[in-house]
Amino acid sequence: MKEYRTPNLAKACQVLNHISNSDGEVQLKDIASGLSIPRTTALRITQTLMDVGYLAQHENGRFTLGPALVQLGVKALDNLDIRNFARPVLKSLSEETGESSHLAMLSGDKSLLVEVADSPHPIRIAARPGTLVDLHCSSTGKVFLAFSVPEPIKFCPTLELPSHTHNTHTSVKAVLNGIEETRKRGFAIDEEEYAPGVRCIAAPVINAFGKTIAAVGLTASTSTFTKAKIEPMAKKLLAAATNISVNMGFSHQSLPMGSK
Repeated sequence: MKEYRTPNLAKACQVLNHISNSDGEVQLKDIASGLSIPRTTALRITQTLMDVGYLAQHENGRFTLGPALVQLGVKALDNLDIRNFARPVLKSLSEETGESSHLAMLSGDKSLLVEVADSPHPIRIAARPGTLVDLHCSSTGKVFLAFSVPEPIKFCPTLELPSHTHNTHTSVKAVLNGIEETRKRGFAIDEEEYAPGVRCIAAPVINAFGKTIAAVGLTASTSTFTKAKIEPMAKKLLAAATNISVNMGFSHQSLPMGSK
């Protein structure tokens, strides 16, 4: 409601956004001209923001975002509920693909399903929220091995690698090879490795710090989800994962140097 707006507070927010969207440090005159406000107004706003730690000023007189904003940002990220952001995305993904979708998180040495959107069709294949699945033979588990576990070469030998189907890889070497394939591809595939007649693909969800915090997956019968559909379905899956990632604060600048 406009009658409850505080003009000076709005201008202060504009200053913060202007500096945030600028490369490097910003001079006072650039703030004033960029926002079309008097230089004296820009000075008062920047000084107030500096007093509370939202801005910092370097020896050359230029302004950057201050350390207090980092604390606010971390607290804001802690309060984000990924399931709330994922729920509508999963629903749209299932409606678009006609298959069941799910969100999983790493839980110890298992992949934990935390949200599921069922296929709109009467016949559907989907586990329920709360299900724990092995990392080495599930698509979401493979995502965590490829993008979350710091040193898979040391971690994988500690895992039990039970066989679920004749397609399950039960050797550390095969699992490590699969990790490299997942990294190159950008998404993971479960080719009837966890359950016979079931194909799954999954992609990573990345937060503001460039860390993989979850995985989005699609599950379907091999009779409907044929190998020919993997690439087009993967494009939709990756778009959904990116959608959730952006809501969790991800941007390409969040990625560590050398990451793709």
